[in-house]
Amino acid sequence: MPSVTGEAVVAARQRNRHWMAWLFGLALLGAMVSIALHFSEGREFVRIAERAEPWWLLVAVVLQAGTYLAQGQIWRTVARAAGFPLSRSVAYRLSLAKLFVDQALPTGGISGTIVVGKALEARGMQRPAVMAGVVVINTAAYYVAYGFNLVAALLITAISYRVNGLLLLATLLFAAFGMLFAALLLALSGRADGWITKLGRLRALARLLRMLQEADPRLARDPALLLRAIASQTMIFWLDAATLWVLVLAMGETGHAGGIFAGYMFASVFRSIGLLPGGLGTFEAAAVLTLKLAGISLPAALAATLVFRGLSFWLPMLPGLWFSRAASFPRPPPQSSQAR
Repeated sequence: MPSVTGEAVVAARQRNRHWMAWLFGLALLGAMVSIALHFSEGREFVRIAERAEPWWLLVAVVLQAGTYLAQGQIWRTVARAAGFPLSRSVAYRLSLAKLFVDQALPTGGISGTIVVGKALEARGMQRPAVMAGVVVINTAAYYVAYGFNLVAALLITAISYRVNGLLLLATLLFAAFGMLFAALLLALSGRADGWITKLGRLRALARLLRMLQEADPRLARDPALLLRAIASQTMIFWLDAATLWVLVLAMGETGHAGGIFAGYMFASVFRSIGLLPGGLGTFEAAAVLTLKLAGISLPAALAATLVFRGLSFWLPMLPGLWFSRAASFPRPPPQSSQAR
């Protein structure tokens, strides 16, 4: 009985921290918007509203839809290599489910990974293949693509703009950490060495190391699968940056595509290293600042960033919630079903 009570207390504390993080993020976002509005003139927003081109919004929606196709393609590629049929529609729904869980429960992507993994297992995919695809390949490819695109953003900034020392240091450290983490995931997948087992006794690492040990090393270390996953993750970054660029165009401004790409990548670093859900508040502040440095007016930068977050963060939350609940209790497909 005491243990049950203790677990309930821990769960309650976690829920309280979760809600406090959301409240703090919303407060930070509100403060950032208030400060930006304070330094902008009201007629500037009227001018932006008059010049806004709504057709660009449709293009932005299409670009965002493409990010979920690219994410789902990673799982379909691994599933195909494991001999498991995974339809494009199922992969798309799981992508939305993972987005919602990762944003609602900021745990570095672990929560969304667990939801997707359980959903694929319930549909009949073997656990070693699931761990290889969802945990190892997807995560390693994400950090490798992240690192390469951050370096590209730094090069663009160094050529066209002046690089801030603090931003340079933070970006390089994050890129180096990502590359090292990806290498460790690949090296530890499918291994059960004694020292790895000892590391697994650490509570913070136990679940991750257990998933890595269960991964199929043949799939996890397949260079072709990894390269395809890196290409898909890179496409996600490009589609997100293209969405932000299109929204800047929708506001009637003609920002440099390279500068906007660099601004998005730098803002995403602050989203990733923050402890708030989806980098709430920190991403918006960093994006507005970097867009301003790229030559975009403050009102247009604020408007484009808020619309971007509406499309990439808030709008997918409702279908993501629905699909995450369905993913938690999926129905296995009939034996005769085939992937599209």
